Amino acid sequence: MKIGITYSIVRKEEIMIKERAGEFGEVVMLHEDEVTFPKEYDVDVVIIRNVSHFKGMYLAKLFEDLGIPTINSFNLMFEAGDKLLATLRLQKKVPVPKWGAAVSENAAKKVAHELGFPLVSKPVFGSWGRLLAKINDEDSLDSVLEHRKWMKNPLYNIHYMQEFVEKPGRDIRSYVIGGEFVTAIYRYSNHWITNTARGGKAEPCNDEEVAEISIKAWEAFGEGALAIDIFEGPNGLLVNEVNPNMEFKNAQRVTGVDIAKKLVEYAVEVAKR
Repeated sequence: MKIGITYSIVRKEEIMIKERAGEFGEVVMLHEDEVTFPKEYDVDVVIIRNVSHFKGMYLAKLFEDLGIPTINSFNLMFEAGDKLLATLRLQKKVPVPKWGAAVSENAAKKVAHELGFPLVSKPVFGSWGRLLAKINDEDSLDSVLEHRKWMKNPLYNIHYMQEFVEKPGRDIRSYVIGGEFVTAIYRYSNHWITNTARGGKAEPCNDEEVAEISIKAWEAFGEGALAIDIFEGPNGLLVNEVNPNMEFKNAQRVTGVDIAKKLVEYAVEVAKR
């Protein structure tokens, strides 16, 4: 078995994945500076680990075109990596926060008024809580929309908004790989954005209801390895979004669950299909 791993920089996750992949055969590290197409690659499966969502997504498509399966696949990265497209799938399987979408500034104002203040404006792609904005009133709405209008990337003018969900000082990040619930953590923070990449504190979460809703969220896509963000809303659990390029070092550290091993085992399973 030859397992390829694409990467931008070697983070703790990539080190753990490489170590586990070495237990199943030869590991081929594929730095983004060295990967070109059209070209043949002697690997049985590729685990996509680029920092950039779009670089990873395109590399997945290029490897798949060579007949090499990738974790995650291009299709999964495309839909799960887009917060709006992911919501369209998720809402068919699990409860999600109230949301609205628009493709113009004037329409975005209508969406905001329908949702009511406070609300959260999100870019349709992104991680680590970047460019999230909590909008409390009309003035802050106008400011966010004005900034969005002049940003160079046209995707920032696809407006995706959610109701602001009051949380008990934490949210939940769970991990489902190949349809199997792996583990979950609480992420505590005094800020309304609880990402551990931004200082949130991680603790183990052992809740059967979390496991159940996580598997249902995964079923909305039906493949791959997903990190799933869950809110404890006033009326129960809500799936906020999913991440197809999971970071897991903090979860693995506090839970003791070998997420890297689960990811590699799934990649090997996909390669053998």
